Amino acid sequence: MAELERTRERLMPLIKICTEYGTAIRIGVNHGSLSDRIMTRYGNTPEGMAVSAIEFLKIFRGEGFNRIVVSMKSSDTLTMVMANRLLVRMMIDEGMHYPIHLGITEAGEGEDGRIISAAGTGTLLAEGIGDTVRVSLSEPPEDEIPVARAIIKVVAGEAGRLMNPVASLEQRKPGERWFPQVYTREEERFMDESGAPFTGEVLTVTPSGLQAMGGRQAYDKVLNPVFNYDDPEQLAIGAAALLGRFFIARHPAGLCISNSGTVQGDALIRLAFSILQATEARITRNRYISCPTCGRTRFNLQEAVRKVKAATAHLTGMKIAVMGCVVNGPGEMAGADYGYVGAGEGKVHIYRGTEAVIKNVPEAEAPGKLLELISSDQERRTPVN
Repeated sequence: MAELERTRERLMPLIKICTEYGTAIRIGVNHGSLSDRIMTRYGNTPEGMAVSAIEFLKIFRGEGFNRIVVSMKSSDTLTMVMANRLLVRMMIDEGMHYPIHLGITEAGEGEDGRIISAAGTGTLLAEGIGDTVRVSLSEPPEDEIPVARAIIKVVAGEAGRLMNPVASLEQRKPGERWFPQVYTREEERFMDESGAPFTGEVLTVTPSGLQAMGGRQAYDKVLNPVFNYDDPEQLAIGAAALLGRFFIARHPAGLCISNSGTVQGDALIRLAFSILQATEARITRNRYISCPTCGRTRFNLQEAVRKVKAATAHLTGMKIAVMGCVVNGPGEMAGADYGYVGAGEGKVHIYRGTEAVIKNVPEAEAPGKLLELISSDQERRTPVN
């Protein structure tokens, strides 16, 4: 309690001036920067994030300040979804009603960044959670806005108004066997990636809104959503926003995406694998965490992401962070196995987990040094026959 009282005292000048000028405050809880007290009791968990937010909300409410929006910040899709669900439950228990700002922080770039953002944000919007949306891509900021609008359009429809929330899906119990397959449709048969036919039940859905996909009918069946997109980016966003929640809940036995538009063939199979990757339902490649550029970044972040991806493309199942600076970078890459973090003009620190193990590497040499570190660690872990 003493720590919370000290926090309240430090916040008082901010509360006073924001009250005077009618300024709103965003409470942002960062998955990678929870306090030692929260970490000791809850660990680096969604519950810890939600409890931390509630503690701050109680302080502000106690001072009569209610111009607040809350943001649960994580680069991990499942963590972000669970933290927001817990936050809503705790706010209801406390009689609180504050707006929630949604988004996957450091989602990355390209199609993967869009799919990750859509899967997490779309899941919560479908459940009626969220008041504002932010998409965080390692791209020019003007590229983020159309993605956010596309996610909202998929969930809310052309009118821009959210439907009644769909039923919340119950998480499959840990330990239950669950390994979703990716299927392709050949004539009227469904074949998995090994060419084996699927003979079980298939749930075919034509997405005209999320309510068509609510409830429990998809459990332990192959989802076969039928879309109608000619634009690959819009298809990726739409499919991830609609389907992410089922794989976050760990339920369908497989996924086969059909599209009546021009996007066909291998592109649909790659998209299915990308959605499973984004929801951590099935890992088939690396996950790259990277931040949007800001004034503290002293190198070409987008080019650095491309170089790191190229250098590590042969690896599978790793989380690699590419962050612009040491101010927010280390705290916002929670869960990454390795990190490539800007350290000044043309310099980079290489991280193993949360520890900077190689410092002030020239930018041109940094991707190679990162790969050397990963290779060295893998050699040490490989048992000798």
